[in-house]
Amino acid sequence: MVMAKKLMGGVLPGLLLVGGALAAPAQPIVVQGLECRADDGAWRLDATRATAQYTATTPRKREVVFRGALQTLSAPMAIVWRGDSTHLPKDTLVLAVHDEACKAPVPGGKRAILSIRPGEASTACCLVRAGFDARVAPVWSAGRAADEWTRALPDLLPAINACTRDPKIIAVASAAASGSTARVRMVQTAGKAVECTVDASGRGTPTLTPVSAPVTGNPLFFPPREPPPIVACGRLERVLTPRGALAGYLHYDPC
Repeated sequence: MVMAKKLMGGVLPGLLLVGGALAAPAQPIVVQGLECRADDGAWRLDATRATAQYTATTPRKREVVFRGALQTLSAPMAIVWRGDSTHLPKDTLVLAVHDEACKAPVPGGKRAILSIRPGEASTACCLVRAGFDARVAPVWSAGRAADEWTRALPDLLPAINACTRDPKIIAVASAAASGSTARVRMVQTAGKAVECTVDASGRGTPTLTPVSAPVTGNPLFFPPREPPPIVACGRLERVLTPRGALAGYLHYDPC
């Protein structure tokens, strides 16, 4: 089961390969991020739609955070990320990703050129991460099948929030409450599964127990983190609190 980061390096944003033919998805697909590695191994760049972390190893090790924006051009297909550093003196990063395949140092990537300072540029290979646009995903409604665990989601959110504070938690596969105790089945990084036991109100310290059997869920619940989950199949919905704040995402029919 593929979790939040569905990598789509070879399909144009906005199209899915269905039965050998290109078809429009039910929800809009957009480029969500880039994972780039320099051809000479001197730097790496991990970018979302709004931020990018540049890590250089030569001539000296340094890390710089940039804030900017991502733009997709359709003809010919290209992606441009541009932003300014958050420290002084200000640097401006410009990354251009072209629709030309590269096998190394990122298998399945696209050829790219990066420039930060005038007169300096270097080539790289970038993996393009694309998926449903979570910002405009439909809003979830509690009117679901009687056997779906999310029917009790509004009451379970305090316990789920307490159990998912650990950044290693990727998604919630199921949750249920019995009296004053809630049990939440979750998936960690590397596909490890754990069960969280906590007061149904979310108070107190959660207890995590490893689960040996594979944990699957439909739907999967993702906490409201940045960047949002990257999925390109099934259906993604936003979960809102009664006051309209983002409470998380539900991914139906995960691939």
